[in-house]
Amino acid sequence: MAFIFVHAGRQPVDGRRIYAVAAAVLEPGGGRKTFTSLIDYPRMTARERYASGVSREMMAAAPSAGAVSEKLQAFLDGTPFFMALDDYGVIDELSALSGTARFVDVGFAAEFFVPELRSHTLKSLWEYLTGRERDTVGFSPEEGLDLCIDLARHISGSCLADDHTPYAPVLRRFMARSGTLFGSAWIGLHRRFKDYFGEGVNPSKEFDTADWRRFLERVEKAAEKPKARRPLGRISRENLENLYRDISASAPGFTYRREQVQFAGHVADALNDAAVLTIEAGTGTGKTLGYLLPAMEYLRLNPGERIVVSTYTKSLQEQLFHNEIAFIRQTLPVYPDIRIVLLKGKTSYVCVEKLDNLYDEALTGEDLLSWLYCLVTAFRFRQAEIGTVGVRIRRYLDAGGRFGRMLRDVSAGSGCPPSHTRCPAQVVTAQAGAADLVITNHHKLALLDRDPLLGGCFDNYIIDEANHFEPAVRNAFALAIHSRDIKAAADGLAHRLRSLPDGMPETNTAAAGITADLQSLREALADFRDGLLSIDSAAARGAVHTLHHDHPIFADDGLRCRMETLHAAVETVVRGFVWVKDDTLFDAANLDRKTRRHMAIHLELLEECAGTLKGIREAVVSENTVTVYRIFRKHWFVAAHPVAVGDLIRRQIYGRKRCIVYTAATLCHRDRFESFRDITGMAPSPTIEEAAAPRAFRFERIPSPFPGDAAEIIVPPGAASGKYDNKAAWVAAVSNALPELIRANQGRTLVLFSSYRDLEQILDNIGGALEALPYPLLVQRPGEPTADLCDEFRAVRESVLLGVDTFWYGVDFKGDTLTQVIITRIPYPPPNDPIQTARKHLLPARDFWERYRYDTNIKMKQGIGRLIRCETDRGKIVVLDSRYRPRRLRPPSIPRLVDAPEGREEKDHPQAEENAVADR
Repeated sequence: MAFIFVHAGRQPVDGRRIYAVAAAVLEPGGGRKTFTSLIDYPRMTARERYASGVSREMMAAAPSAGAVSEKLQAFLDGTPFFMALDDYGVIDELSALSGTARFVDVGFAAEFFVPELRSHTLKSLWEYLTGRERDTVGFSPEEGLDLCIDLARHISGSCLADDHTPYAPVLRRFMARSGTLFGSAWIGLHRRFKDYFGEGVNPSKEFDTADWRRFLERVEKAAEKPKARRPLGRISRENLENLYRDISASAPGFTYRREQVQFAGHVADALNDAAVLTIEAGTGTGKTLGYLLPAMEYLRLNPGERIVVSTYTKSLQEQLFHNEIAFIRQTLPVYPDIRIVLLKGKTSYVCVEKLDNLYDEALTGEDLLSWLYCLVTAFRFRQAEIGTVGVRIRRYLDAGGRFGRMLRDVSAGSGCPPSHTRCPAQVVTAQAGAADLVITNHHKLALLDRDPLLGGCFDNYIIDEANHFEPAVRNAFALAIHSRDIKAAADGLAHRLRSLPDGMPETNTAAAGITADLQSLREALADFRDGLLSIDSAAARGAVHTLHHDHPIFADDGLRCRMETLHAAVETVVRGFVWVKDDTLFDAANLDRKTRRHMAIHLELLEECAGTLKGIREAVVSENTVTVYRIFRKHWFVAAHPVAVGDLIRRQIYGRKRCIVYTAATLCHRDRFESFRDITGMAPSPTIEEAAAPRAFRFERIPSPFPGDAAEIIVPPGAASGKYDNKAAWVAAVSNALPELIRANQGRTLVLFSSYRDLEQILDNIGGALEALPYPLLVQRPGEPTADLCDEFRAVRESVLLGVDTFWYGVDFKGDTLTQVIITRIPYPPPNDPIQTARKHLLPARDFWERYRYDTNIKMKQGIGRLIRCETDRGKIVVLDSRYRPRRLRPPSIPRLVDAPEGREEKDHPQAEENAVADR
């Protein structure tokens, strides 16, 4: 059994990238022989030297690729295949180097069998196997080879063994059925585990089986929750402060902070008084424990009361659930009876009924492995998510796009009702319905009362990262339809229909009539696409196009009529299959239950689509709606988004919930809450009838405990304006400044860009110069996971990270790994964003520009806030946009944004007026 590990560079030289290789051959009985070599590669960068431990001096003596290939092939001596840990996507080059065309990618196997890992980098895999933290991302070739073998040992001895993995018999059965080298190699290694690794592993206790459903969890009937007593117990501020002092006395590393106690006191008061609290807490306040402790104290005092905590980022949700709550329970053992559940969005889960629907005995090869991967994710639903797929999984399984389609088809995001009692989404939802405290995301919270099981269960909301709440609510209440979903459901019904007997139930339409209805539905889909094409025949395929409520296409009802025709066609098909849900009629047809279940899934999806189409048709002519559409080669997509969501929040949350707490580090604009108040519907609304007893809206600010002079803000004299019409000069100025700023700071720099386009332009100009610096260069790429970059940036102190939107918020780089943040351009919202253009139609000019600057201000403060993350952090923020004018010693502010934002039309808002507003 051969194993190979390689290191490879980013830039190819004569078509090759591999510069280090290590190999081992394990023989039955415990024999092992190894081979290692460097390969001449003249383009090694600092990042690659850190990753491999290979120095310039070592590389200077490296042999040629041809010489290494000859020795490696002799070493492998005709091995029929090899197992490789390929972290660079160079498996084809490795095959050529080794002279062996057949291989098994161990990294792919790790993503396949352990999909729940946040990252599958070498460092993350090593930490997973050893249970220890590793303070470096670098692996020598020999260490990488050992990791490859250890992973193979774990997969064959644990992931495929019954003692460790209850559903292992299912994995083995379907892997064998796949007819792939991947399947046979891993099963063979499992069967001969002791021969190769010299360790005993319990033989498989069960026969391999295809009966995967028996390994699924089921929805359990929840115990009846106690009713909340009245009057409610009140949290004592004095007792709360004592709890924080107790934690600081017993927990190493925890410091009592006056600001945290002050923050917690405001949260406690809001819970006591059923108030709506908005509280901005500067970096270092300790928000998470600042609201979790009063929340848990409130639940302890009031059995039967319930709280939902929502956040914007998954990382914070997991941190709250796995770290912060565990910390509280460990240090304060007074909350053992509080039931806590992490509730993700339904799109995170696999609908096992849909998955069953997709299975076919004819599936084999990569198609069967794709299906099996979805099943593994369903088995591991408490840790893994179907929406987070590793890069190797996509590389091997999605070459033809079938895997991506399968992921969409099995998602529980739609067509997964409570009757699917074995589906993970329903299992977790039922557990949330019995919980006292639920951790979830903003999108899920916004729709909580629409959930048939959770609606009305929770009266108290704590909304962290509240500056992201508005877009989450907008997306939650958007109505979206994809023609692909309708066609897939229609095709699925047609397929099942063809398998039925000729005689249909007597009281229903004949098969020929239903077939005609399905064809009419396909024609209506094509007709609607033609209607979208008629709007702009030259519209780029796949691009996002915007329609406002007053667009001429709506004036003559043309597009709405086509939508009504499509809606009617969907409903006709649904009515034609009504017998599927009628027990008497279905039994009369003498059809099997599995066929019925599959048809029911398609019908449920069509029923959802019919409701969505009706909602979109009514919404598109609303002044507060922006409609977007995309046209593809065969399909189309339409979505209707609310523009302003304040009235929605006021009606859905303030009018129904007892207590709401909004919190974030950045909520204020010019030291005031007015903008956030208006955005979230706390200002009086002329369109909403006020309740008899108006809500108590409270606003508080807790300043950061960190010293105000910890960060210096600099706008270099050579900075250019980032205005759109000055783009060439700005690109030149940034390209000139960056290398010297990085060199002077000895790396340790986060460079923030407003868009990928800006980042790519700078890399095109000076990418080579940046890589030539002695500091590892990390670059965010579209579609690639950011967690890996964060880990590497933290581990390599001298590194430089170039990032876009997601690095402006929600990342922590404490200590001297980050001492300089460079903001290349003021992050004005993109002018062609559909919501921006809709606001321009909807709002008076002054209100529009006020909101435009608010969004810019908040994001700018978030970017600035990346620098100082703990008491000892020091450094500087460099803004390479001359439109920014800093106030001394006031890092978290934007007192002046001068010159025009991108794409602004002078006639809409004169320069003099903007300067005047900026001055104020």
